Amino acid sequence: MIPYEHALALFLFVGVPIWDALETRALKTGTDPRRKVFSYRRIVLVLWTAAIVACITLRSNVFFIWPSVRLTAQQKVGTSFGWGFAIAFAVGSLLQVVLVRRSAAARENILRAFRRFAFILPVTHEERAWFALVSVTAGICEEILYRGFLIRYLSNGPWQAGLWIAVAIASISFGLAHGYQGLSGIIGTALVGAVMAVIFLASGSLWLPMALHAIIDLRILLLLRPGDLAS
Repeated sequence: MIPYEHALALFLFVGVPIWDALETRALKTGTDPRRKVFSYRRIVLVLWTAAIVACITLRSNVFFIWPSVRLTAQQKVGTSFGWGFAIAFAVGSLLQVVLVRRSAAARENILRAFRRFAFILPVTHEERAWFALVSVTAGICEEILYRGFLIRYLSNGPWQAGLWIAVAIASISFGLAHGYQGLSGIIGTALVGAVMAVIFLASGSLWLPMALHAIIDLRILLLLRPGDLAS
């Protein structure tokens, strides 16, 4: 392996959680009214830069599971099982949007939950536009980094950790990258990462996890109306 693969892995393990903590503090304490937009721009820039490094490292192979694990993974997981996971997630996300739009009580519950993260969620139309770009970026780049690159790096690289240990470590790392959500959010995000890994292994490529990840993040814009979280 070449050195920048190790550097990218170190960035995902250590750099991203530190960066997340610094961004969270800046968002919570900043007084600039456009601080969210600036943060969204940094997120887009950093994620795309890291994803490009991963693509240079593995080339197009970053989008697919490697031959030595394809048969084993699909035998243990099953393609239909992976598709079932994906469809369940997509339907669940859409049903939540429908419920919130039809029920005042459900809407108040979701707003109460979102108010905890008002420091990072969009309010203005400009913030919503940038948040949409962040959502698509996260859907593409985080899948490349944490599923396409990191699982392969851990299981098929110098560490030879084994596929399922690699999935577990990559999922935990993915959860820690979302430390701004608190402990429960880290655990929940790690579980979502594990589900995405299962879908990746079952389908054989990142295309389905990418689309699903982006949909889950974009769903926030359907649940929140402009100005909902304005102080």
